Amino acid sequence: MLLSAVSFAKSKSKTILVKMLSQAGTGYSFNTKRSRLREKLTLLHYDPVVKTKVLFVEQKKIRSL
Repeated sequence: MLLSAVSFAKSKSKTILVKMLSQAGTGYSFNTKRSRLREKLTLLHYDPVVKTKVLFVEQKKIRSL
């Protein structure tokens, strides 16, 4: 039995891993996942350097999940 050399297109994942950077200027960042179809994330999260909740924005995509 021979298998034909048919290559299938790789499906894109629905989620991606992104790096979130603190807007307090501390350089603190963390990674989170979001939907590929969603627009860039901005959220409030705890920054341990300034010990308060600050705004985090999506800096860059790290990889697909």
